[in-house]
Amino acid sequence: MRILLVEDSRTSVLMVQSLLEDDKDETYELSVAGTVAEAREQLQTHEFDLILLDLTLPDSSGLDTVDSIFEVSGGTGIVVLTATSDEQVGLDALKHGAQDFLIKDETYRKVLLRAVKYARQRAVAERELKEAQELAEFATQSKSSFIANLSHELRSPLNSILGFSEMMLENMNGELSDKHREYAKDIHASGRYLLGLIGTVLDMSKIEANRIEIHDDPVDPHTLLQDVIGGLHLSKEEDLSRIVVQLPEQLPHIRGDRIKLKQVFINLIDNAVKYSPKGGVVDVEAEWLQETGFTVRIRDRGIGIDQTQIASVFEPFERSSGSREHAIDGTGLGLPLTKGLVEAHGGTLVLESEVNVGTTAIVTLPSSRVIV
Repeated sequence: MRILLVEDSRTSVLMVQSLLEDDKDETYELSVAGTVAEAREQLQTHEFDLILLDLTLPDSSGLDTVDSIFEVSGGTGIVVLTATSDEQVGLDALKHGAQDFLIKDETYRKVLLRAVKYARQRAVAERELKEAQELAEFATQSKSSFIANLSHELRSPLNSILGFSEMMLENMNGELSDKHREYAKDIHASGRYLLGLIGTVLDMSKIEANRIEIHDDPVDPHTLLQDVIGGLHLSKEEDLSRIVVQLPEQLPHIRGDRIKLKQVFINLIDNAVKYSPKGGVVDVEAEWLQETGFTVRIRDRGIGIDQTQIASVFEPFERSSGSREHAIDGTGLGLPLTKGLVEAHGGTLVLESEVNVGTTAIVTLPSSRVIV
């Protein structure tokens, strides 16, 4: 272990050398600096595993010494050495970046080696944690960049497929037979689905990288939910009549990203309809309370989710066992994306569910987003 001892007392230096030499479990390489200037010079040209720092030096004293060494320590752990009367200074040194402090008293010799080893372990752990965090951030950024580039490369040919299939359906190059028209419809529908899936994956990568952008605009909840329901691509007209919206007349406007909030409620209401039995009703309710914020509840009476699986359905590509058993289409990205968009607004998304009874999705936005 390479140690830099910043100490101007010859007696203290010899005592530390003697303690380190007596330790048979570790090999130490000790360098000594008698001033802060010498210590800074050594730290800029050599690497150390630990710094033992006396606070009273010819060119510096107190917390200024800690700050000066910490500035060039490069993350190397620092153990501060103080006189008995400077115990509070030692405690303050921890706030300035020191790993630990030792008081030079009768117990000094007994605890020095232990403090050195503990400080070394903490420094290594902190350095590994920092490296792991940096690696995770790099991986997330790299994944986001890869997905963004891949999405761009996939969208170009997909748009061509959609464009040509639309031309075929509009008979721009001659009348299609019924069979060929059916094929063109399938091509167009599959292309639209894949394009939407690519957009969802891209949004998920932005959320994971904390790069999702939220625009704050005044939003009328009545108009927003009407637009959401009117824009749902439901297979049967009767599905629309099953959505019962109950909103107070005096519901205030909210601040938020209209497009992303619309996506939130499209996903939740579409899910409620999809998981409901034939003829089942979906209730959409909203309220505003100063204490809790703006809340929208979307309740269905469908297959429900087992309590043990509620947390997992918020994970990308995870789906409940009920959705698989009932062969309900889905990618497992809708709820994670919806949760991320709500949280990007500072809100929460909670699911309350019981198997064969139904599910209630509760979206709550903070009071700070309510325009009063």
